[in-house]
Amino acid sequence: MTAEAETGRLKGIDTSRADEPDQLFDRVPVSEALTRLHPSHRDVIHKAHYLRWTTGQIAADLNVTELVVKRRLHHALHTLRHALNDPTPRGR
Repeated sequence: MTAEAETGRLKGIDTSRADEPDQLFDRVPVSEALTRLHPSHRDVIHKAHYLRWTTGQIAADLNVTELVVKRRLHHALHTLRHALNDPTPRGR
């Protein structure tokens, strides 16, 4: 284990994949695909996956029903999956 990894472990930071050179490059297509999503879809993905909010919390925050949040999340993930499989930006 490198000293950097050991320091991260002690601080509670997961550095187990930090040495993988493709880690940074894996983020670029995801970031680009997220920018192609509708803002409401990006919002629910951000709240559900990055903030780890429940669908109930998201629904309360957006003042919509939980069913609406689940549908948006479903459609957002479906669109994101297709965007990652077809990395050609639209309009180019």
